[in-house]
Amino acid sequence: MKRDINSAKVEILEAKIDKLQKSVTRLEKKLSDHIEFIDRVYEPLRNPISKIKNFFG
Repeated sequence: MKRDINSAKVEILEAKIDKLQKSVTRLEKKLSDHIEFIDRVYEPLRNPISKIKNFFG
């Protein structure tokens, strides 16, 4: 009986862990996509900003 209860608890915990892992994976993907977007937008500005910084010392 106790083994059944523990087994059920383990299954519930595993399901919760799986759900959390899926959520973390989705968030990681969104964050990675966002960082890539920011890099693409910022890339053309890097050289002009560096030139201006060097010009003004």
